[in-house]
Amino acid sequence: MTEQNNDTKLYAGKFKTVEELEAGYKNSLPTFQENEQLKAKVAELGTIPDQYLNPADVELDQNRLTALQARAKAAGMTQAQYEKYVRNEKAVQEQGQQQFENLRKELGEQDLNLLKDYVNKNFPTYTDSVKESFLNTLIVNKEARTAALNHRTQLLNNQVPGMNKTPALGYAVTQEDIDKAYKAKNAQPNNLQLRNNYINLLKARGEQKRAG
Repeated sequence: MTEQNNDTKLYAGKFKTVEELEAGYKNSLPTFQENEQLKAKVAELGTIPDQYLNPADVELDQNRLTALQARAKAAGMTQAQYEKYVRNEKAVQEQGQQQFENLRKELGEQDLNLLKDYVNKNFPTYTDSVKESFLNTLIVNKEARTAALNHRTQLLNNQVPGMNKTPALGYAVTQEDIDKAYKAKNAQPNNLQLRNNYINLLKARGEQKRAG
């Protein structure tokens, strides 16, 4: 019986021949490379980047993204955390927009037009963007909306016919306004309200001429 030789040389402590060593290396190379890539990815995701990369599938205003990046940096977010943060912000934005559209529909076209009229006539010097922002606030804030509509009704009750704006807001009383008020007064001689309206128009006209 031949005694087994325990001194057989093994390559890499495992392979008997160079060919086996090479074959084993080739077989293990893809796994090794995959592990290295995973290590690099883990390191990348666990590091606070100098500049965050925005998810390509998420569209947000650039100013908003800049603000989100600043907050993420202050909070020490990784790239993966930042991407989750941005997607959540987009979801909240879409949900808010949907709620706004629902409130707009519930309000109805008539009340919406009344609010637009109120904003345009009472804030004529505001820019269009400020007017739109104020209008949106009235749409979503029921208490503010009710107050605005009540105020509009109050202003209408206190105005004379033909005056859509007070002189302080830039309304110019025309001769046509006075003529209409005069005809209305003469058509109903006993109507004190129409008579007072005519007188108020004459006063407003006189103040405008003096101011001009």
